[in-house]
Amino acid sequence: MIKWRLLDTGAMPASLNMAIDEALLQLHVPGESQPALRFYQWSPPAVSLGYFQKRHSIDLTACRERGIDVVRRATGGRAVLHENDLTYSVIADSMQGIPSSLDAAYRLLCKGLLAGFRLLGFGAELGRERVRSPQADICFVRAAIGDIVYQGRKFVGSAQTWQGSSLLQHGSIILEPQENTWSAIIKTDTDSNGSLREKLKSRIISLREILGRGIEPGELKQAIRAGMAEALQVELHAGELSPREWALAKGIAEGKTLTGETHGYSENQPAVLV
Repeated sequence: MIKWRLLDTGAMPASLNMAIDEALLQLHVPGESQPALRFYQWSPPAVSLGYFQKRHSIDLTACRERGIDVVRRATGGRAVLHENDLTYSVIADSMQGIPSSLDAAYRLLCKGLLAGFRLLGFGAELGRERVRSPQADICFVRAAIGDIVYQGRKFVGSAQTWQGSSLLQHGSIILEPQENTWSAIIKTDTDSNGSLREKLKSRIISLREILGRGIEPGELKQAIRAGMAEALQVELHAGELSPREWALAKGIAEGKTLTGETHGYSENQPAVLV
């Protein structure tokens, strides 16, 4: 059975979180990094924008006032709020059990997530929507392939990027309701804060709402680890980032911050911290 690393890097700033995923992918391509399932969280909270997301309605001033960073991901999709969520990432290739097509890879990795949720006592299903949402800037208001919903409301959003045959897929699992924060940091000319909250509440759900209780990240990690191992037919062994992975990640992270400022931003730079 193929052996993968299980990495748990805890809560880190947005720039370093994204840089670690990028470093793992870059080093995996030449075979210098083993396949991995990684768990992480965000401190301070952050919004991640999709790599190709040119337009967004995020109120940057409101984010600064609330201590929320904004960073651009290496993967596609729309804005994701990383506040009271657990993020996972998978770095592997076709020689390590990952299908070579985007859709098939999404379905296999979501199979692992769904198996983990069943261990927590509930069933969920893949997103199926193909029509754009009226609030298209927010990832979680539309549930497409790679996303997971419970009773029609989304609580897992995932995105991919490939380098050759090497895949990086990462995704956010919502632990606690997010509509209050979203309504405070989105600019809209058509909705009041209250109406926007209600729209988001009708489309997004958290694990607290699904389970009827709060869930500790450790309990969720254990379930996802077991589900992924079952779906991927791999052995997951606890590991750590190598010195080379750390060095590359720190170098990438430094490039995500403008002129040494914590909250600099440029629309023309695809990988900067806001």
